[in-house]
Amino acid sequence: MTESLNVRTRRISGVISTDDIIPGRYKHMHTDTSKLAQHVFENRFPGLAATFSPNDLIVADDTFGIGSSREQAVSSLLAAGVRVVVAPRFGRIFFRNCWNLGLFAIEADALCFAEGEKIVVNIAGGTLIGADDIVHFSPPPERMLDMVAAGGLIPSVLSKVKRQPVELEGSVDHA
Repeated sequence: MTESLNVRTRRISGVISTDDIIPGRYKHMHTDTSKLAQHVFENRFPGLAATFSPNDLIVADDTFGIGSSREQAVSSLLAAGVRVVVAPRFGRIFFRNCWNLGLFAIEADALCFAEGEKIVVNIAGGTLIGADDIVHFSPPPERMLDMVAAGGLIPSVLSKVKRQPVELEGSVDHA
């Protein structure tokens, strides 16, 4: 797990649904997440998708990710370069999808950080550190950090399965 992340703050205002993140018409149009990333926030904030860079952090001022259970909302944000989303509240399914796919979702009020401000995020330590402000949050459990470090839920489970010896029920040792 990366001890700290250097990120650029991107501010998003209002209640954000998964349909705001990636419009439903694109959900089955592309399987390539880089193509989905081009349409992030297309209806709500036209042109915003083109401004994202690797290691961006979204700071939301209201509930983020309400609505459907579409995983494409998370995978398209990741493909756009978003590494962390900080909001006072999350839609429950979106929140879990974030962690399952490897996007850090942090419940905190971080409105003190300006658009474009460079900050340091210490997920394990529970801090967001800017030039003039520090925001504290409850760090996620170590198992969640390990899951993100592995690349998400599926890679995490696969790595554990590969490490376990296989025992076939009813097998006979012929030695």
